[in-house]
Amino acid sequence: MRKRFLRILSCLSAFLSALTLVHSRSGQVNTLLWLPKLLAAAWTPLLAAAGGLGTLAGLACRDRQAAWAGLFGVAVAGRHIARVTARHRGLEQAFGADWPSRIPAELRARMLPKRWTPIRKDPPHVPWQRDVAIGTHLETGDPLLADLWQPPQDVPRTGLAAIYLHGSAWHYGDKDLGTRIFFRHLAGQGHVIVDLAYMLAPKAQLHAMLADVKRAITWIKAHAAEYGVHPERVVLMGGSAGGHLALLAAYAPHHPQLNPADVDADTSVRGVVSFYGPPDLRALYDRLWTLPAYRGKTWLGRKSVAYLERRSGFAFTSPTDVLPNLLGGTPDEVPELYRLGSPLTHAGPHCPPTLLLQGAHDFIGMTPDVRRLHHALRAAGVPSIYVEFPDTEHGFDLLEPRWSPAAQAATYDVERFLALVM
Repeated sequence: MRKRFLRILSCLSAFLSALTLVHSRSGQVNTLLWLPKLLAAAWTPLLAAAGGLGTLAGLACRDRQAAWAGLFGVAVAGRHIARVTARHRGLEQAFGADWPSRIPAELRARMLPKRWTPIRKDPPHVPWQRDVAIGTHLETGDPLLADLWQPPQDVPRTGLAAIYLHGSAWHYGDKDLGTRIFFRHLAGQGHVIVDLAYMLAPKAQLHAMLADVKRAITWIKAHAAEYGVHPERVVLMGGSAGGHLALLAAYAPHHPQLNPADVDADTSVRGVVSFYGPPDLRALYDRLWTLPAYRGKTWLGRKSVAYLERRSGFAFTSPTDVLPNLLGGTPDEVPELYRLGSPLTHAGPHCPPTLLLQGAHDFIGMTPDVRRLHHALRAAGVPSIYVEFPDTEHGFDLLEPRWSPAAQAATYDVERFLALVM
């Protein structure tokens, strides 16, 4: 019984660690493997520990199978941790070799000391308010809600406010989507976080969503004194669809076709952080056609979607309908909206400093597009930092952030970026 347990432990470590290496040319295969890979990558520290235990126990019990499988798990999990937490020169290239000296010592003391720590302490609890009405959806009359995270009383405020936009394909999800530890960490450094619940498709389309973002920028600037924020120190952050909206709002603050009728204030921002946000909507549309359409294909597919909809409360949309719902048509029908809604279209010298965080194995396949945006920004003279996490999937920052090497490394980069754009 004990020998069987050791073999199972070692084989699980080897199998799950090996998932981090898998990346197919097939969008359908990558989609099916997305969640298992996401879990495996987040758990690599635990998988390495399990593999090490299996190796030692296998050697002690003279179980070669358990020992070799455990050793393989240790090696592959350790490889993943080393690669995703490796140092890069992005901050130096964007802000100069002296960038560490530009961060106040008091603020640096509250930051993560390394890009990854095996046993990371939870950030302190900070005060936060749910469902604060910060405006109105002009299109529907509904209140525009946000959660506000503020620094503890004993932490000096930096004067910086970060507006965060959640992901989930512009159709699903809500604020407070797997980000509490991240927000606690940033608020614990003295920043104010505005976690925005923008309108979603199909009830709203791109212009309405972007209007909500600009309303949030206007609101925090108008209430800056109340929250200890400097009006010129507002940063946008977002993941996936939220990353796209953050980039678009940051790069087109005064575009006449993208400004809401009820906002006439300055909506420019100090910087923008995008976690795997798509910069090219036309390219994204083409890639979404390579993913499983889910609906109506097979009996199993229909049953699976029906089950997920019952459990989540969401009406799931086929990947091929995501962007037509957002923009009101296909690229052939509304080509100008696909161009206008792409952050890459607006990249130029006017753009604020940008931090792009991207998984190399992103199952949607948009990693080349994010690289193109980074190169366009650098060519325009904009401080742009591109961090590509090897063997890492879409959504890497939201799952098990206490353990995940990629999530910790991304937090390390974000906190330093925010300190440098203050």
